[in-house]
Amino acid sequence: MDEFETKQKRVCLSMGFDRISQLPQQIIHHILFFMPTKDAARTSALSKSWLQAWNSLPRFDLKHSDVTHYDPLNLSNGEEVDIDHEEMFSKFAKSVDETLLPLQLYKAIIPLFKLRVTVWHDKYASRIDNWLELAYRNHVQTLDLDIRSKDNVKAYALPQTTFGVGSLAVLSLKGEKCKLDKNYFSYDMKSLCLRELSLDEVDVDSLTIKKILKCCPLLEALTITMCTKVKRVELVNVPKLKKANVQGVNKLRIEAPNLEKLNCSGDLAPILNPNSIACNNVKEIEIASFYLTKKMIREFDSKFPLLETLHLGIFFGRKEFKFSSHRLKSLSLSPGPEKLTTVEIDCENLNSFKYNGSSIPSSFSITSSCLNNIENRFHQKGHLDTFWFLTLRQYLGKFEQHQTLNLWFDHPTTISFTSEELSKDQLPPLSSLENLVLERVPPMQDYTALVDGLLWICHPKLLSAYPVYSGVQFTNFLCQTLVNREEEPKCCGDSHMKCWRHYLISGAPTPQIPLKSSILLEWSL
Repeated sequence: MDEFETKQKRVCLSMGFDRISQLPQQIIHHILFFMPTKDAARTSALSKSWLQAWNSLPRFDLKHSDVTHYDPLNLSNGEEVDIDHEEMFSKFAKSVDETLLPLQLYKAIIPLFKLRVTVWHDKYASRIDNWLELAYRNHVQTLDLDIRSKDNVKAYALPQTTFGVGSLAVLSLKGEKCKLDKNYFSYDMKSLCLRELSLDEVDVDSLTIKKILKCCPLLEALTITMCTKVKRVELVNVPKLKKANVQGVNKLRIEAPNLEKLNCSGDLAPILNPNSIACNNVKEIEIASFYLTKKMIREFDSKFPLLETLHLGIFFGRKEFKFSSHRLKSLSLSPGPEKLTTVEIDCENLNSFKYNGSSIPSSFSITSSCLNNIENRFHQKGHLDTFWFLTLRQYLGKFEQHQTLNLWFDHPTTISFTSEELSKDQLPPLSSLENLVLERVPPMQDYTALVDGLLWICHPKLLSAYPVYSGVQFTNFLCQTLVNREEEPKCCGDSHMKCWRHYLISGAPTPQIPLKSSILLEWSL
């Protein structure tokens, strides 16, 4: 190097001249290609040129699903079919390789990598590893994997390098043959950048979950469902966690100061200990398949001072439910096989109430100054007589607001209704019922008793049925009875009690909704 070049170099250095930033963008992209993803991302802070180069990198949303993924048993219409899985997977793998080919030549950004695949042989695991490693080198942000396999194939273990990808913010894993190796994690490993983690049917145990959570201080959303080895979950040291969905556990411990939404269900009806849950900022809670004590129900309002939405499903050990809150806005009860005899609700700000049960509570009261969304659903079977219809009328009369009633009748169901059993001073038909939905009606020789019983106690504005569950015979009966009816019915003669037919002005089928048949009804006052 001569004296002139040496002086020129000194001048450039003294002036802070950045020659690399002046390189063509294509060359900068090539430099980024050979850098680790985390370091490549950091170059965006060097200068406007590097920031522009980083932002101009190609972005790919990659989604792949093999054709056999949703038919792992080789079944088509219940019959075994001959499929060459070797050939099918080879074609699928070739298409994935072709899509990922550009990533072998230059750096890119992958906002989403989604893979649905069934592993039919152990040798295919390495192929999946290669695809994932290629995604990891290209700033993948969301990884969504659904991996299945045959019974005689080993569980697919997610590469350990997955948890070293600095760009990975969302990880979703599904499949009982998708495995998280507990040896991947240690209590002293560096923190991960994950903000959302979802595990569905994954081969993972409680200890591994604990280790993962310890390494995820930025985690905002967590889902653990159908992971059969996970029986205990401890959500502690998760300062940013806002949403948690944990299903099928025996023990649950939560210390999450910023948790806003909690959804949890138990396995074999364990007792939910109120002292094991500390999340004062939670606004929505959904609990199912837990044994709820009186104390737990009584302390909901004080333990969760910001609670606005509460869903209780299939809770055990309760014949009565008494609940009071001055903040709750939405309440949903689904007692499941338990038959609640007494329900008392005192929630002055409640505006939405839903009940889904197998029996009608014999004693029911609800107090609210702003209730406007009401939906009741009853799952019935056995013999239903006139008394059952009267009990249903009394229950529905507890709500003065417009409401929806859904009925599901299981086989065998028999119905007997006779108007002669009604007293002269019975309650008038309910006119506040907006929608009456008959979700399922089993085959019967005559549907008259069912329709008579329902329309004696209520005059809905819209009546709907599902032919796929109830059969075309029933929907045709409704149409014949309500739409093609007699304009001047002669059914009641001189009786002092007139049936619903004398109050029905018109019935008109509504525009067809898929799988649903509806009739708009107009009644006289």
